[in-house]
Amino acid sequence: MSKLTFYGAIEGVTGSLYLLESGQSRILLDCGLFQGRREEESNNLKPLPFDVADIDAVVLSHAHRDHSGRLPLLVKQGYGGPIYMTQPTSELIAILLKDAASLQERDVEWENRRRRRSGKPEIDPLYTQDDVEAALSLCAGRPYHQAFEITRGISVRFCDAGHILGSSIVEVFIQEDGDPKKLVFSGDLGNSQAALLRDPDIVEDADILLLESTY
Repeated sequence: MSKLTFYGAIEGVTGSLYLLESGQSRILLDCGLFQGRREEESNNLKPLPFDVADIDAVVLSHAHRDHSGRLPLLVKQGYGGPIYMTQPTSELIAILLKDAASLQERDVEWENRRRRRSGKPEIDPLYTQDDVEAALSLCAGRPYHQAFEITRGISVRFCDAGHILGSSIVEVFIQEDGDPKKLVFSGDLGNSQAALLRDPDIVEDADILLLESTY
């Protein structure tokens, strides 16, 4: 029987991270940064709550950092498998993750100057530009509306979420013990103020619906 565990975007609206486990595979849905107040962002410094070596694949709903921002950290901690997303997301994420690393490196540089003056030990950034490049090398862009297998017994299909360029509703098809199931996973949906984006696709017949409802 498949199992879905919530590790982020609970009791808060950032840090999207979900672990889907079947009898054969372990899949991460999103891997986002916690953002907001200092106590919320401190969650980014905690070890990831699972064994990274056991993860078979990662599926990303869209490029916003609260959904993608811990991908370099995941890779820094040893993940080396594929990271699936739409093709536009694979282009946009490079800009956002490099910017995130630049902000962290700058903030740590400022903090370390202060620490040196007070005789305190220096700290390291959450991740660096090198970690970002390593994560980007694993990113695999795929077109909308075409199902493809990501690991044994699990296939996905991206549908347009209409939120930002490349955003997706993810249909996850699970084949296990002759009992097929369909999980529909979405990050943010829609953006009525953006004239260039289409309305979200209509997705039906889900056995499990995982939908962010912040907006």
